Amino acid sequence: MSEPESESAIRGPREGFIENLRVNTSLIRRKIKSTDLKIISRQVGEQTKTSVDVIYIDGIADPKVLEELKTRLDRIKIDGIFETGYIEELIEDHPWSIFPQVQVTERPDSVAANLLEGRIAVLVDGTPFVMILPATFWQQFQASEDYYDRFYIAIFLRAIRLVFLGIALLLPALYVAVTTYHQEMIPTNLLLSIAASREAIPFPAVVEALIMEISFEALREAGVRLPKTIGQAVSILGALVIGSAAVEAGIVSAPMVIIVSLTGIASFTIPKFSLAISVRLLRFPLIILGSVFGMFGLVIGMVFILTHLCKLRSFGVPYFEPIGPMHFSELKDVFVRMPIWMQNKRPREFVKRNRKRQVQHLSPSPKQNN
Repeated sequence: MSEPESESAIRGPREGFIENLRVNTSLIRRKIKSTDLKIISRQVGEQTKTSVDVIYIDGIADPKVLEELKTRLDRIKIDGIFETGYIEELIEDHPWSIFPQVQVTERPDSVAANLLEGRIAVLVDGTPFVMILPATFWQQFQASEDYYDRFYIAIFLRAIRLVFLGIALLLPALYVAVTTYHQEMIPTNLLLSIAASREAIPFPAVVEALIMEISFEALREAGVRLPKTIGQAVSILGALVIGSAAVEAGIVSAPMVIIVSLTGIASFTIPKFSLAISVRLLRFPLIILGSVFGMFGLVIGMVFILTHLCKLRSFGVPYFEPIGPMHFSELKDVFVRMPIWMQNKRPREFVKRNRKRQVQHLSPSPKQNN
């Protein structure tokens, strides 16, 4: 067992999945000791014969979703399976969508918690990453640490993630649109400062943004591929040196460096890497739309993205659930994380039976404490 590298947490279990399938199933068994925990084994891959386990809790998981998953697994005819990414692409509802339709995790506690909510886990031999399905958009903002800290802290952290999601997606495009077409929206003193910094820049704002964004992504990729002992240092020093040198050379303006840096930091606040990379990719078409149509282009882009999200489904479950369709009773664990004693029911889209998860519990009053 090793500590999960992609989902580190300050508070919570330090154990993580490894490449051995039997060890991974035993880690889940340690968390859920109920006899209702079931495992269905499959072999996928004509040549590799890779072992794949489907884990669910009988009486909680939706039988229709389980049967659909088994059908899709049985339909896979490929020579080899080496990682969960192979299966993810072969079983997802919308293969052309940029958004992840399954949740991937290295944490046994995260898998166990999702099983108790009626979801199903898929484990593949040879990889420490486990798929959880059905998945929703809002799952990508939830970290296991949200449930180990006090709910006040979890509410604050989720608010930070949502705000910085908007920054990571829209800030460069918004800067390009405003400085190109809508200067009247900028306070006069700030507008004069931006104009002075861009006076010697030979490129329009959109070219500046694309140069800096592509450079930042290249530095981030280099930091990931280099050995860990030097990867972070190289990426940080590279960003500082290239940014300051580009400003001094008059290639980009100082405000653009600040915008791109803040955007990069914002993308790191998204707990799930699969959603973070989707946001990073969507940033580029939004920059183009902002440079061509201004704020109208950003509105068109956001309407298209929201429409696409509302149309997506993960094994028949609406991707935007419980916002679309709206279920007010299930908003206790979306934008905020209400106290555990208030979350009495499992999500209705995942669980069609046995929705009660605890006896009705009331918060103790001061009189009872006395």
